[in-house]
Amino acid sequence: MTTQKLTLSHIKEDNKKYNEKQRIELNNQFHTYIYPNFDPTRINKMIKTLISDYVEIQSKKGVKTDLGAGDLAYLYTVIEFSDIADMPKTLTAKVKMLEEVAKSEHIRTIHDSFPEESLKKVEDAANGFVEFISRAADKNADKINEDILKKVEELTQEDS
Repeated sequence: MTTQKLTLSHIKEDNKKYNEKQRIELNNQFHTYIYPNFDPTRINKMIKTLISDYVEIQSKKGVKTDLGAGDLAYLYTVIEFSDIADMPKTLTAKVKMLEEVAKSEHIRTIHDSFPEESLKKVEDAANGFVEFISRAADKNADKINEDILKKVEELTQEDS
């Protein structure tokens, strides 16, 4: 079997799949578009944002929600890899939007439309972060929050 040398041109061509959209019919009235091929850099960015937002939600008295970490991960994935909404910038606006989105009957349909391989990429990336968090589980709450934010900052600097 003869192979080709991998070049930047091949990588660019392969990366085009991350911009491909797929139309999803939600019912007779609505449709949306998803990005079925999850870009690894978008996955990491999403998880870092999720962790940072979750830590801020837990430490801020003014931002209250009944959404847990699992709920947020589910919703962040749907928002990041579909075109139903753009994620607001402020935490209060994010929480308000996510609580509305969580009530929608269409969210499960959208999530179930993502290919298993793409969802597995999110799971694998999240497990790396979970491993870090579990090592810090015996520390007090302030120290855990500080370590998580520090790790997110380190990872953000690595991406730059």
